[in-house]
Amino acid sequence: MQVTMIDIQCEWVPGTMDQVKVRLPRGEQRVSLEQLRQVAGVDAVNELYLRGLISLPVSSRIEEAFSKLSSEP
Repeated sequence: MQVTMIDIQCEWVPGTMDQVKVRLPRGEQRVSLEQLRQVAGVDAVNELYLRGLISLPVSSRIEEAFSKLSSEP
């Protein structure tokens, strides 16, 4: 049976206050809090502060934005 991921999960990188671990369907990625805000918006950042873990709906726009971040120097 194949499991399909329906959300992108974001959580804090342990021991940091500005780094976020993003679990995408294609793998994990580490981004800054500012990068998360640029991609997902301020509401996502606020929810991350309150809950420590958030789920974003999988969309081609969000996946493409995170892909561009991973290819930046």
